[in-house]
Formats: sequence, C-alpha cells, structure tokens
Amino acid sequence: MKALYLLLPLTSLLAACGSTPTADKSVEKLNHTDVSNAEIRDYIDFSSVELRDRVKDYWNISTRTEPRYPIAAAKKGLAGCVELMTIINSEGKAQGYKVTSSYPKGLFDEAAAQSLNTWAWLPTNVNVAKQPVLTHIRIDFMIDSIPVGKKYLKNCPAGETFQVTGKIKKTSY
Repeated sequence: MKALYLLLPLTSLLAACGSTPTADKSVEKLNHTDVSNAEIRDYIDFSSVELRDRVKDYWNISTRTEPRYPIAAAKKGLAGCVELMTIINSEGKAQGYKVTSSYPKGLFDEAAAQSLNTWAWLPTNVNVAKQPVLTHIRIDFMIDSIPVGKKYLKNCPAGETFQVTGKIKKTSY
C-alpha cells in the first residue's frame, strides 16, 4: 500500500513533465528537404566553400547578439566552435538551421542556435529584391584570458571563421 502512495505521485509528475510544451523557437532545425529539394529551393545557394564570401554581396549583418557561454564550459575553461547552415530569408532573418559541425560535439550547439535566432541582416544595394540565401555561419566560443588548446586549433581553424566570433571575458563563478 505504501508503494502505491509513492507510485501515484511519481506517475503524475512524469505525465505532467511529458506534456509540458517546450519553448517556441522561431529558428528551427532545417530538414534535409529544406536545403536539398529543388521544388522548394527559392534561395541562392552560397553554402559551398568557394561561394561563402558572396553572401556579403547580398546581405549585411545589422543586428548580432553574442551567444551565451554555457556555464559548464566556462567553468572548465573550454573553447569551441559551431558551424551552422541557415537561410537568410527575404525579411533578413535566419530561417532554420542545421549544425554542420561543432567542437566539442554538442557543447555549444544550443547557445549558437539561440544567438542566431536574434540576428538580422539588411539587403545590400545589389539585393533590392531581398533574395534569400543559403549560407554557413561559424560561431567561435573562447574565453579571452585562457589560451586555446591544440584540439581547438585543429577543429576550429582560424582561417575558416565565416561571420562572427563570440567571446566572453572571464568572470568568477
């Protein structure tokens, strides 16, 4: 009988947690069909390494929010990077994302995606039609006062940062 008294509240708690809606995000993960299906492709594809710099001919970043450094990573002094593929839509907002690489795997992904959600771009004079583009954006995470290690330099080469480097100053925890 005592077990029943414990089981009933735990079951209710689990059911409540399972039905709680998650936070609404306006930037959602891209499906494979979002970036591959020719029928829905209404953007210019600048995702290849050779064309990534051409994004600047169409869109200039106007609003950029630095990502929040994950507390667990900051306490351990970890540095890393996340490369995201996204579509800059005709309104100058990020429309979906796909993590194409990250180091350490998964550690900074959510912070990078949340930051990307707040970014905005303005069309250039060449892009008066506000043509959407598919591009890659890499966000680097490092603590200024802590030198980065060999693994970071191997996985996040300096010459491949595409848009922005997110940095924080060391704070005490």
